Amino acid sequence: MISVTIKGLSLLQFDNLNRFPEILHFSTTRSGGSSEANYSSLNLGLNSGDSPDQVISNRETLCRALEIDSEKFIFPKQTHTANVKVITEIFLLAGLPERKHYLLDTDAVITALPGICIAVKTADCVPVLLYDPERKVIAAIHAGWRGTAQNIINKTIQKMAEEFGSNPADLIAGIGPSISPEVYEVGEDVYSRFDPAFCRETDPVIKEKKLLNLWEANRQQLLRAGVPSGQIELARICTLSDQERFFSARRDGAKTGRMGTGIMLR
Repeated sequence: MISVTIKGLSLLQFDNLNRFPEILHFSTTRSGGSSEANYSSLNLGLNSGDSPDQVISNRETLCRALEIDSEKFIFPKQTHTANVKVITEIFLLAGLPERKHYLLDTDAVITALPGICIAVKTADCVPVLLYDPERKVIAAIHAGWRGTAQNIINKTIQKMAEEFGSNPADLIAGIGPSISPEVYEVGEDVYSRFDPAFCRETDPVIKEKKLLNLWEANRQQLLRAGVPSGQIELARICTLSDQERFFSARRDGAKTGRMGTGIMLR
């Protein structure tokens, strides 16, 4: 990924997605907003304990910088599921209560509509962006360990194929800033859900604990789904280790901010 500054806002972008001028994409850092204390400063998470007014102000700051219509900036209500939803014209015509209900328990969003920015919130979990340049379809995925264990990436790609005819071989993928395999220590209840290839011993060894590599687990899901290796970009940026730039629920607790990773067809 590369660091960019847009209208004073520090953001990250994938090299591979930057080759396509017809899309806009980003991952935010924690700087550039108005939230305070544990949420300082660009917290985009409405359900993290921060003042809703501050979060809305932060989202508006991001929308202004990227020239996105705030009414068309869409976050699902993430609950660590493998549920995938498609944003269509019918969604846009619905009222706010209907929109909120549709996006409940949703951790991946797909659309082929231009001008709609779909995004996910993270604070250690893995954000994944997909773009089909042939069919002009985009997806934003929130892949925590639960979603990864439930194959959320594969389910998203299947949905793109079913709804829009996407071929996995055409997809361009970016795996964003998230907790790294060097520091993501988990118990048996978590690592037992994964192929042992994605787990290794801690150093020094801690009984019933292992280090989980969510980066590679998600990369392998993309490969198994048919996305070519050369079309996958892995940020290799650890949110827990870089306190200055990123929020981290593992480091700071649940009551901390959330970054946003999003994509839009222009």
